[in-house]
Amino acid sequence: MEELAGTQVAFPVRNRIFARLINGVTTNFVWNLYLDHLLLIITQIGTVGTVISARQDATFDGRTTFSISVVLGKREDPTLELAARQLVQQLGELGHSRSITLCLGLRDLSPSSVRELVGAVREDHAWC
Repeated sequence: MEELAGTQVAFPVRNRIFARLINGVTTNFVWNLYLDHLLLIITQIGTVGTVISARQDATFDGRTTFSISVVLGKREDPTLELAARQLVQQLGELGHSRSITLCLGLRDLSPSSVRELVGAVREDHAWC
């Protein structure tokens, strides 16, 4: 570690990589946590797939809203946006409050696969 003006400076990006079987398909999870942002790549196809920007906000009356927008990739797939929303909601329930970039390269977006993806994030969440 480098020392700067009396404080230790660590590499600012923490990451974690793991794989899981989701409905029988090997699925890779890549977490990159920056100071103010989370990049979460979930892929079954070896590429980042569709890139989605997601944010969780609180309303003036204390309710939670979610902003999900496709940055790059399949824009006309409501199932993909629903999966992203469920993942962001799960991360919020785990205490994660940073902006999130989700990269979803998925072959199977069946309801059971989405449940398993959300379960994997719940069990193996990193640094929320």
